[in-house]
Amino acid sequence: METFLIDKQNTYTYADLLYTINKDKVYRPLFKGTCLFQYFSNLVKALVCNQPLILLDSDLNFNEMGELSEKQVNEQVPLIFHEFKSIDEVIAAVQVSTSEITLFTSGTTGQPKKVIHTVFSLTRSVRISENNKGQIWGFAYNPTHMAGLQVFFQAFENKNTLVNIFGNSRTAVYQAIDNNQITHLSAKPTFYRLLLPYEHSCPSVVRVTLGGEKSDQHLYKSISEIFPSAKINNIYASTEAGSLFAARGDCFQIPDSLQDKFRVEMDELLVHKSLLGQSDSFQFTDDYYHTGDLIEWVDKEKGLFRFKSRKNELINVGGYKVNPEETENALLAIVGISQALVYGKANSVLGNILCADIKIEAGSSLTELEIRNQLKSNLQDFKIPRRIKFVESFALTRTGKMKRL
Repeated sequence: METFLIDKQNTYTYADLLYTINKDKVYRPLFKGTCLFQYFSNLVKALVCNQPLILLDSDLNFNEMGELSEKQVNEQVPLIFHEFKSIDEVIAAVQVSTSEITLFTSGTTGQPKKVIHTVFSLTRSVRISENNKGQIWGFAYNPTHMAGLQVFFQAFENKNTLVNIFGNSRTAVYQAIDNNQITHLSAKPTFYRLLLPYEHSCPSVVRVTLGGEKSDQHLYKSISEIFPSAKINNIYASTEAGSLFAARGDCFQIPDSLQDKFRVEMDELLVHKSLLGQSDSFQFTDDYYHTGDLIEWVDKEKGLFRFKSRKNELINVGGYKVNPEETENALLAIVGISQALVYGKANSVLGNILCADIKIEAGSSLTELEIRNQLKSNLQDFKIPRRIKFVESFALTRTGKMKRL
């Protein structure tokens, strides 16, 4: 039987998953735990029985749960179903499930918000074919969030193998790729930056996908060196809507069939409510949801665009609106800088001053003065950080993004 999951020293087959589903006819509507196999088993059991499920991060603070009670967490509920004879029967039952799955947004801009999805909205981008058989996926996302679920469904519905590398060290990730001959990776740009400077190339990887954060050409170049056999794709997805766009490089295109489902107002991307999950927190303008993502048109007639930044991440510096990602890209273009995080710090005169935390590559002797001199030739003065701090590592959010201060 095919391998389902490799998690640290443990290996689970699809036969193990089938046995667990048939043996333990209970599930936890509010599952909270660190064992990935238990999490996936609980998820599948809920779906095949058309039961509702609320997905909780393993480190979720109970103060973040809103009206949910701590007593409900991991409470078992009995299930009634006929025994499944094969994993194919299980997959078929999941595909037609009427379950409602509640996710929480990452909470990077405030209290996490609940969004309810169906299996259909979660699997809209799943592709099932003979060409997708035999793939080995590096699982590099938080499993309770949208991107993690989409990787799970893509692998599960094709009976592929998942190798858990979420939260692993740089060295451990390289070892996992080599030891398991991982073929597919989907992760946030921050994950790939953590692999730099690269130890060696990994030719087994044939597909690399980035999403969840803005990327840059320097990172694309580095990824192509680490994974010389891989096609590199960029995706746009959110907890609210799931996967919407895919692109090569940083240019996205609105499909002709979905032209009427999107609007752009004041550079902000708006999405029609028919593409979203359900949430009491959504606010609409003529049935369109404000994503908070700012874009710039590359070719408006063809629907080609680039993402610029998050609307709420613009930093007001003395009346000038600074896009922190523009400054980060300029920093990352400097030879010797491996990671950069730009943020605002309150200032009584300017409102905010621009600050940057920078991690330099091993062996680099780059100085702050050299960095400033190079920035001056690429950025206006108000976009250059007033404070630059050299750091060894960065704090990450639950979803694996760098945490803005």
